[in-house]
Amino acid sequence: MMFVLRMAVRETRASWRRLLFFFVCIAVGVAAIVALRSVIQSVRDGVNTEAKALVGADVVIGTNREWPAEARQKIDSHLAEAGAFARTETTETPTMVRPADGSKPIAKMAELRAVQAAYPLYGAISLQNGQTYSHALLESHGALVRPELLTALQVKAGDRINVGVTTFTIRGVIAREPGGGPGGFSLGPRIYIDYADLPSTGLLGFGSRAQRLLFVRVPDDKVSTLMDALRRDLRQDFINPRSYRSREDQIGRDFARAEDYLSLVGLVIVILGGIAVSSVTRVFILQKIRSIAVLKCVGARNAQIIAVYILQVMILGLAGSLLGVAIARAAVGAIPLALASSSPSLLTEAHYGVTWSAAAQGIAIGVLVSLLFSVVPLLQVRFIKPSLLLRDETVRRRKDWLGIAALVVVSCALVAVTAWQASSLRVGVVVCAGFAGLAVVLQLAGKGLVALVAPLANSKSFPLRHAVLHLSRPGNQTRVVLLAVGLGAFFIVGIRSLQASLLDEFSIQTSDDSPDMFLLDIQRGQADGVRVFLGDRSHGAGEFQLIPVLRARVVGVSGRETNLDGAEDVRQKGVSLGREFTLTYRDHLEANERVIDGAFWSSPSSEPEVSVERQIAERARLHVGDTMRFDILGRTISPRITSIRNVEWRESRNGGFVFVFRPGALDQAPQTYVSPLKGPGDPAARARFQHDLVEQFPNVTVIDFRDVLERIRDVMSKVTLAISIVGGLVLFSGVLILIGAVAMTKFQRVYEAAVFKTLGANTRTIGRMLLFEYGVLGSLAGVIGSVGAIGLTWGVSKYALEIPWKIFVTEHVAGVVLTAFLVAVIGVVSSLDVLRHKPLATLRAE
Repeated sequence: MMFVLRMAVRETRASWRRLLFFFVCIAVGVAAIVALRSVIQSVRDGVNTEAKALVGADVVIGTNREWPAEARQKIDSHLAEAGAFARTETTETPTMVRPADGSKPIAKMAELRAVQAAYPLYGAISLQNGQTYSHALLESHGALVRPELLTALQVKAGDRINVGVTTFTIRGVIAREPGGGPGGFSLGPRIYIDYADLPSTGLLGFGSRAQRLLFVRVPDDKVSTLMDALRRDLRQDFINPRSYRSREDQIGRDFARAEDYLSLVGLVIVILGGIAVSSVTRVFILQKIRSIAVLKCVGARNAQIIAVYILQVMILGLAGSLLGVAIARAAVGAIPLALASSSPSLLTEAHYGVTWSAAAQGIAIGVLVSLLFSVVPLLQVRFIKPSLLLRDETVRRRKDWLGIAALVVVSCALVAVTAWQASSLRVGVVVCAGFAGLAVVLQLAGKGLVALVAPLANSKSFPLRHAVLHLSRPGNQTRVVLLAVGLGAFFIVGIRSLQASLLDEFSIQTSDDSPDMFLLDIQRGQADGVRVFLGDRSHGAGEFQLIPVLRARVVGVSGRETNLDGAEDVRQKGVSLGREFTLTYRDHLEANERVIDGAFWSSPSSEPEVSVERQIAERARLHVGDTMRFDILGRTISPRITSIRNVEWRESRNGGFVFVFRPGALDQAPQTYVSPLKGPGDPAARARFQHDLVEQFPNVTVIDFRDVLERIRDVMSKVTLAISIVGGLVLFSGVLILIGAVAMTKFQRVYEAAVFKTLGANTRTIGRMLLFEYGVLGSLAGVIGSVGAIGLTWGVSKYALEIPWKIFVTEHVAGVVLTAFLVAVIGVVSSLDVLRHKPLATLRAE
């Protein structure tokens, strides 16, 4: 054992310059993974806080009916088991509101929210004019209202309004409120009243559309268990539980995808470092062949020699990992300084620091990756014979079952490390399967390249002829460079493509031109006037569209799989069809729609036809050719299904509709219009716009949800920035590692260049020879890596991030071109010292 320790120390001391790149590769990879993990953990806390503020609680339990006594007992029992330490209830219902002053004959639809004293559990209600929110403002029939309601009703703070059969006094104007989401809006401006005053309004009688919500705070580690129990036991009670972690909404999915992506990036950086480690170890062993032969001459066994180098690898891996942690700590510590001048946001408010868990994970992965990627190259020590001291001969290779077994073990261990790092066995298998598959393809490509260019060995061009001979000579670097560079290009191009897909997938509703205002209840006779008003640029409105809408219920289906006779049958058996729907009609598809079955019309028809959204068609088992019956304000209409549409709900700027009718059948039916639009940006202009609109069209309801969008934009812009920065880090780290992997092959060029110079070749000729060789290798590696990256993005997009798979041609073409260019340039530049030196010193050393 002492022999192994002494030799490991001596070898490290004697070869520290050669092993410096090994050390740097591990340090870069570990620094990246520790910094990412620490920042992710820091930002995750901020994201969770924002997510809780958007939802209003850790868990929200809702129902549109009276709370069933038995279900309420189940809820209380589960909350007690989960250790719930705070709860509050609200009731929300749409209602008409009018001024108490009888001289103002105005009435508006509003969304009434009755809250208890503990509301909100997260976030805060902000009031205009610096007023501080207190539940006491709502007691004794007080009310807080949105500013647009003041404009619509022509009232001000201190005035009284009638809600139901009760009069309330306006005691404050809401500037910002918790809850809400990017795609949701209420049926009118929000009004807050005291929960105890709600019964006096008379709005909870028969036929009420009240939504009852229970907001709960529970320990973070109990949220998932509580949600599973609630969903299991309340499935039949028309009660819907939802947590701040729920992925049902687009923002929740975006947060989860961003976190998965960042974890995957940290893993890829370490794998890139591992590829470089494997290359360095292989080259190091080749350089140490004579030293190993000497050790064997004096009695050292294979096991002892391998143990020496494995110990050396682990020491260097540990040292590199510790340096990586130090680099990560410095980088993470610099983040607050870099953000000091930024406006308050998710990133500026996070508390940064390298966590012990991230540091321990980074060190463990650094050492493991060093060991795993070094084991197989180190096994070559067994084939080095003492006779190499007497003559130069190629190391003979035979069927190596131990090497194959080691490769299998290393592959399984790599899958385990990948799954651990990505927190998903599926991702681990997908990434490692792509890694292994591409490695096999690159090995075969190396053989194919040698065979393909063999005829060029007879070329009249001296540089081309010898470049081809270099590719096929004994001990050539063809497969080594192809493997290292091809796998590097595979991961770098794959990650860049995934980054583009992920950023493209992030909700389009957070873009600056997204609608932030909705107009409701536009009457048919007002449609032209509203168009003129919105089209007048002096009012400051952006892009808009008037959409005709009707309310309807499904009262029957006659189809291939589903047959429902009557409204009662639909309510009992019609999966997802028992509620009221909002319909529209048009002669075109929107940008977010795609027909997947049947054909969409392009002109009006008196025969009723309907297009159905894919998800509800699948749940209700509806098919093209089926006939549905709708009750529209007491009139029954029976359209035939002529197409099934896939609707991209995240892009539903013009309103996402489950059922779209063909123009003609509903043109004369009673209908109103809605209009999504981009309102003026300036607050004063925005208030003036709403005032002028309501003054000209008193019945039109304006829904302003810009504050919700601004909060979401702030969060998502910071997440997007983090993803972009991390993607750049992958590119930078990958290029550094590829530079080293290619540069490490130069030791074989030294003696050859010296011989060529002795025989009369000049520097330009040798440079062209290297340029040909490395250019071919870089081009082939880039092409194979880029093609392999297409498979990687498909697997990760489908099974890990759950986003649509897209091919970004620019990323792949740029990947091929840059890989070929970098490898060619690096191969020549790294050999400049070889080209410049005179051959005498090199020949003497050999």
